[in-house]
Amino acid sequence: TRVNWVCSIVDALLSVLKLSVGFLTRSPALIADGVHSLSDLATDILALILGNLAQHGPDEDHPYGHARYETVGTVALGATLVAVAIGIGYENIMAAWHGESITPHWIALVAVAVSVISKEALFHYTMKHAKVTRSNLLEANAWHSRSDSLSSVVVFFGILGAMAGYPIVEYVAALGVAILIGKMGIELTWDASQDLADRGVIPEKVDAYRSTLYTSDAVDDVHMIRTRLMGNNVFIDAHIQVDPHLTVSEAHQLNDFTAAKLKKKHDEITDVTLHIDFEPDGIEQPTVLMPKRKPLEEALAETNFKGYKRCYLHYKGTQLSVELLYAKDTDIPENHQQIAQELMERFEWLAGVEVFKEG
Repeated sequence: TRVNWVCSIVDALLSVLKLSVGFLTRSPALIADGVHSLSDLATDILALILGNLAQHGPDEDHPYGHARYETVGTVALGATLVAVAIGIGYENIMAAWHGESITPHWIALVAVAVSVISKEALFHYTMKHAKVTRSNLLEANAWHSRSDSLSSVVVFFGILGAMAGYPIVEYVAALGVAILIGKMGIELTWDASQDLADRGVIPEKVDAYRSTLYTSDAVDDVHMIRTRLMGNNVFIDAHIQVDPHLTVSEAHQLNDFTAAKLKKKHDEITDVTLHIDFEPDGIEQPTVLMPKRKPLEEALAETNFKGYKRCYLHYKGTQLSVELLYAKDTDIPENHQQIAQELMERFEWLAGVEVFKEG
């Protein structure tokens, strides 16, 4: 917010300076440059409003926060630049077509020199804070300042040409300004639009995230990583494969630990969703094995497998293995192997039944 206020004050002063001198000296290039500074001021105000909105956390209507207001602001900023470029280009083409010829005053050169120095300083100041805060909107505003600085350089030489007796040079300079502004606007709009369309981070960053996920104990495989940008933040979801015999509580603990580790290592990540796999994805299976606990427990109740303390189910492909745990003071059925064989013949999805006793 402080940076945007500084930008707004500088752009307001430069707009007044360049437009005043431009109209007084009747310099089309300086007037075009002044309009560019005026567009800078408009986008500074937009950045102030949307930057403040983007800092708001999640609410009922925006469960993922308001960070994309920055992206919307960048799109609006880019569109504004394109509109300004078209307007400047049209006005100067028409002026050149009608043969309007004015020799600018040397004061116009002073105004342009002040603009170049001020906008270049503003570019470095804004870009420095854009990197620190990882703000795309601030970075876009910094490049907007740089485009104004470059356009002022073009205007400077255009005015020199007009003062030397070649007025067409100033119109060409004004058109050069329009092209620079338009190019910057198109690039900003396109880039921000990709973020609105859920563009992910670059492949190098995805590889870095994958490497971090692999550093967690008990993670056997990492796959199906997806990312999306939310303003200057990154949202990520991924599948991690673990040992199929992990308990639910251990898998949950591993999930939370891995997510926290990912956020700590990469501070741009603000939201992590991990899916726990017990076997590789993409295995071709003739059928999908539905939950079998209820029919299995009903079948066990019809046999001598009664009184067990816990029943553990382990899925693998289209097969299910069962572990029955008995308490110390509970006897295991003597014919448990025969009963297990009968159950396996009865249910084609049952791979085996193992029986254990505490202690």
